[in-house]
Amino acid sequence: MVIDFNEGWSFTDSHGKEYTVNLPHDAMLTETRDPSCPAGAQSGYFPGGKYVYKKSFSLSDVTVFKKVELLFEGVYQNCGVHVNGELCCRHRYGYTEFYADISRAVHTGENTVTVTVDNSLQPNCRWYSGAGIYRPVSLMIDEPMEPVIKTLSVEPAVIRVEAEEDVKIYDRDGALIYAGAPGEIPISNALLWSAEEPNLYTCICRGKRMPFGIRLLSWSAETGLTVNGKRVLLRGGCIHHDNGVLGACGFSDAEERRVRILKEAGYNAIRSAHNPMSRAMLAACDRLGMYVMDEAFDGWYTPKNYHDYSRAFADSWRDDLRSMVEKDVNHPCVILYSVGNEVSETATEEGVKTCAALTRFVHGLDDTRPVTAGINVLLNVYANLGLGVYRDKGEYKPEQLPQKEKGYREKKTGSAFFNAMAQKLGGLMFFMAKGKKGDRATKGAAGQLDIIGLNYAASRYDEDVLKYPDRMMVGSETMVTDLPYNWPRVIKHPAIVGDFVWAAWDYMGEAGVGDWTYHSYPGLPLLAGSGTVDVTGKITAEAYYQQVIWGVRGTPWIGVRPLNHAGETPAKSAWRFTNAIDSWTWHGYEGKTAVVEVYANAASVRLELGSISQQKKVKNYRCTFRIPYYAGTLTATAYDHFGKAVGTHSLTTGQKAPTLTVRPEKTMLKADGQSLCFIPIEFTDERGELLPYIERPVTVKVSGAGVLQGLGSALCKTDERYDAYTFTAYRGRLLAVVRAGTTAGKIEVEVGSEGIDSKILVLEVV
Repeated sequence: MVIDFNEGWSFTDSHGKEYTVNLPHDAMLTETRDPSCPAGAQSGYFPGGKYVYKKSFSLSDVTVFKKVELLFEGVYQNCGVHVNGELCCRHRYGYTEFYADISRAVHTGENTVTVTVDNSLQPNCRWYSGAGIYRPVSLMIDEPMEPVIKTLSVEPAVIRVEAEEDVKIYDRDGALIYAGAPGEIPISNALLWSAEEPNLYTCICRGKRMPFGIRLLSWSAETGLTVNGKRVLLRGGCIHHDNGVLGACGFSDAEERRVRILKEAGYNAIRSAHNPMSRAMLAACDRLGMYVMDEAFDGWYTPKNYHDYSRAFADSWRDDLRSMVEKDVNHPCVILYSVGNEVSETATEEGVKTCAALTRFVHGLDDTRPVTAGINVLLNVYANLGLGVYRDKGEYKPEQLPQKEKGYREKKTGSAFFNAMAQKLGGLMFFMAKGKKGDRATKGAAGQLDIIGLNYAASRYDEDVLKYPDRMMVGSETMVTDLPYNWPRVIKHPAIVGDFVWAAWDYMGEAGVGDWTYHSYPGLPLLAGSGTVDVTGKITAEAYYQQVIWGVRGTPWIGVRPLNHAGETPAKSAWRFTNAIDSWTWHGYEGKTAVVEVYANAASVRLELGSISQQKKVKNYRCTFRIPYYAGTLTATAYDHFGKAVGTHSLTTGQKAPTLTVRPEKTMLKADGQSLCFIPIEFTDERGELLPYIERPVTVKVSGAGVLQGLGSALCKTDERYDAYTFTAYRGRLLAVVRAGTTAGKIEVEVGSEGIDSKILVLEVV
């Protein structure tokens, strides 16, 4: 029996204040941001803290004689679980799920579980980690082990089910197709799973339901990565675990929304950077069809931050790798395991041995998927030279570091060292991975992995496919601007299985690393700013650029640099090449020179606005125009090498009078305490045309059977809070998220901004 264990926890924050919360809950989001906190930009200037969660629950006489466990899907970090005062479990890593066996500590009647969380030792992560019990918790009573289902063949389809008792198999329509003993089971007329056709079956054992897909992987440098015998090209992107205005909270609805929007943006694969993916995200990838590279660690035994996981790696990596693989094994979406990211340890003999040990360990748990790791070739080259490697000054002490003094500059090492170099050198980094030094720096790891992941090192592709004909590669981390070079090579060489851009979805922390925000915006950096989809879920220019290169978009796309900041120079990052948006509505900026970008798989593009007409050649799938802004219809027509029109895209100026457009993504929620409604809020004209130059505060009031869970915009720099009721729109847009309670009823949402009529919508909770 599995019991939802998320409602009604008593939470004590780092200042001793106690109040009631429902899980998932991000304790770090409750802190006050501080420019002098030890983690600095890496955490988005959120400090750490120590937290306590308590919950009482009752058990019957019968129950206490059974196995009783708590499944924690994610607690960040250094967690202790006590029941009735007895320590039942400790868990160090903040990104792996774990079971706390509380059988011996519980008794008949009322029991109390206390969970202590210590995230005070900062810095311990290179991005915003969140804190506390940020993923769901389940109480499990006499629960059987999850069945393990593997596909043995697809023509004909045969699966092997490992389970404790007899099982039942149902097809996607709910029809019973098998009932009997576990073992090898043929499936007639099987509907196979792939990202393009995500067909799912259900296995039930002792009442426990396990969705699964019939999907067979193979991989070789000769045939590439194949799914059910067909080669796949991974149109991939990297994502962090946070959910923007929700902080680190792992709601099922939030994870599913991200997958849905990423599919709409053209992706067929995501890399969980740089920690194991949540159960909810994996389930969404199964249902919607998205390939997954699940990644275990950001580093191994060499620190990237003073208090990071490297301090526990030697004692914990086996348990944490096992946790990830056992969680993933039944999910057909998982097609790659990654055992590390930018692990410069692989530049050394000891690191290569560690790489081999991790790969062997994963193969021992699951040999049906290839193992990779993200190797930053240039970082390894510098590591061989003794540059950019973290070194402790004296013995490590698990003590809080002092606040940073104004003007303090921390010496950057590891991935942060690379990021700083990339900011300065930009595209030059791409070519610096070539040559003999880069070859030596990757050779050891390549020999221990099924597929070597190359971070920002696609310049090695042509060299390595010739020199190492049996080597398989994946662009585990790349820049959007490199896709015109990378993608033709992915298509040409089966040994190169795909490309994962940094980053697919924007995220908290590593604040400003991809920022193109104008300096006139005040506030502390909060978001990275490097996502091709912003934190509100809006698909941005760079995602459309990728679509054109991938071939999933046949028509050109027009973007316009923000005219309300014409004449200003934004902060510019190597991880972005534009801040253009798809709008030709800039009232009040008539006559200003507009910078217009057009992306097209074509020889040339003609841009027209009334009597204005310009035509330019396309280079690397894009061209740029400069024209005066006037209201009207802006049209781009793409032409092939023979002068034949192959597609058009237009933007039309909207009306001037603003209104608030509020579009809930659903109107019916479940009374489960977990159901979310995402509500994009935009300043538009009466026809719904976005007015991106309006950036005013918006207030959201929620009453009834739900609460406002988060409110915010995609602006990288801000001193506003996501857990407040008022937030300023950015580019005419922000996002509100409403969370249902556990009682049926209605939720009333009122959205208002000064000088504009408020909008009221009603949601049903059933």
